[in-house]
Amino acid sequence: MAATTRPSRAPERAPRPELSRERILDAAQALIDREGDGALTFRRLGAELGADPTAAYRHFRNKDELLLALGDRLLGEALDPVLTATPPDADWRTVNRVAAHSIRDTLVRHPELARLVSIRITQGANEAVAIERGLATLAATGLPTREVVAVQRALADTILAWSAFTAAFEALPESAKSRDAAAWDTTYRTLPPEQFPHLHAARPYLDEFDDAFDIALDLVFDGIEARIAAHRPA
Repeated sequence: MAATTRPSRAPERAPRPELSRERILDAAQALIDREGDGALTFRRLGAELGADPTAAYRHFRNKDELLLALGDRLLGEALDPVLTATPPDADWRTVNRVAAHSIRDTLVRHPELARLVSIRITQGANEAVAIERGLATLAATGLPTREVVAVQRALADTILAWSAFTAAFEALPESAKSRDAAAWDTTYRTLPPEQFPHLHAARPYLDEFDDAFDIALDLVFDGIEARIAAHRPA
């Protein structure tokens, strides 16, 4: 009696990983970092994830909501050193300097995304923690609440604006960055001193302050210190 040959079974497909909110954010951030905002569509995102283009809508209603979630996640990344590495007895200058550098470093690592989210209010959990921590740090100086809010807003906007400025420069082509960096030698050092006496006097220092972030922070901090002093009891 001839042996019965059973039909071979098709190999089972490995189950696709669950399309979680974090996986979507990971893919969206990688896509923007690699190709810019213009590449981010839900159809393209679906292709990157190996999923139906509509699958991301289960977690995000639209592209703007997705971008705000990415911004809030970057803010959480920037907050980590402030929450975990800053000594509990650190003064307000130290806390805000650590926060400022961490925010700038985080946004510069993702310049394309920084351009999109640095001017937005994310309304996310990390933003709420950041605002609460900033207000608490300044309230401990003795400033009245209205002044705390004004100072915190001005400081946060300064940090975000400078971070976006730095990130935008980092996103330039290398040729443009090199040309701008060389301008102090190729253009400004060769201007006639009789026409530009102050530029001529400043020639030794023109390229010394390309990164004036800490100087800008000190100027803002000194202004805040003056306001704190004005509210101290005589």
